[in-house]
Amino acid sequence: MKTSPGSTLFALALASFAAFAPACGDDEGVSPVDTEPPAGTGGAGGDEPVGTGGSGATGAGGQPVDDEDSDHDRDGLTPRAGDCDDFNNTVHPGAEDRNFDAIDSDCDGADAPAKTLVWSAAAQPDQPDQVDALALMDADGDGQISLDEFSARCAESAMLVGTARPGVVQVHAVCGGTNSCRGMVYQTWNEIYEHACRAVNSCAGWSCVETAEDQERDGPAAFAGARCNHCHAGAEGKFNVQVPPGEDVSAFIADFWERRSDAYLQSVIAFGIQGATAEGQAYSNMPGSYRLLSRAEINRLIAHLRTLTPEGESFEQLPPADPIDPGN
Repeated sequence: MKTSPGSTLFALALASFAAFAPACGDDEGVSPVDTEPPAGTGGAGGDEPVGTGGSGATGAGGQPVDDEDSDHDRDGLTPRAGDCDDFNNTVHPGAEDRNFDAIDSDCDGADAPAKTLVWSAAAQPDQPDQVDALALMDADGDGQISLDEFSARCAESAMLVGTARPGVVQVHAVCGGTNSCRGMVYQTWNEIYEHACRAVNSCAGWSCVETAEDQERDGPAAFAGARCNHCHAGAEGKFNVQVPPGEDVSAFIADFWERRSDAYLQSVIAFGIQGATAEGQAYSNMPGSYRLLSRAEINRLIAHLRTLTPEGESFEQLPPADPIDPGN
């Protein structure tokens, strides 16, 4: 059956998977602790009895000798040691400072910049700590970083300098695009930036987006973890496919997995699909799961999906609403 490009795009989108991801910015981390100051060991105070404080510093009356030596939030650091918020255990020297949150998490006197330059092909004498990205990525030695080479490095870690979990590549072809979340950005004029969360990707760049912590879930568990079962759970060994109106169901599901590469499925699961129908309605039929699954779990899910037999069913794209009974 002949289909329009618009309906084909919509069909691909609707043949993907349902998943619901939390918004970027709900980053994992330890919840702040707000506690009373720990009591110290009481000292001799004239005729008063000796106090029996806890683990705090020694002082009269069971109080810390000096507030600079307290550790109210019990993060192991005191104000004297540089803790700039002793009532928040996510703020201390050495903590990860995320951008765009207006919090100086690492106590260096400033919030994290939107993004940090970690490599540039141009000379940067004021950036002595930059890494040699060509040495790390240029596998074929041609003096350039290809998308495949960037993707291979992203599969190991979403950052070159910082510590990060493996990521998945997201491509931006126009100016003003933003990457999804924590990771690194390669600009095609040969610069690489790292960022803590949702940094501007400028123009014509590739983003390596960090995926979730690996919980070692197998394919079926990852299927449930990404909430694919909301729309695609079928009978045992089956995968339910919603076939757009006007499409032949049998033709649509024929060679369903063979026509979808691992790279395509990885991107769909990680970032979802959105677009517009031929009639002009915008759709976003599934959000991404990069915050729900690790890269390894995404790959295990893909291997599991390829063992399932697609089953198609037609649906109405914009079904009419049920009539309202004014008597109710």
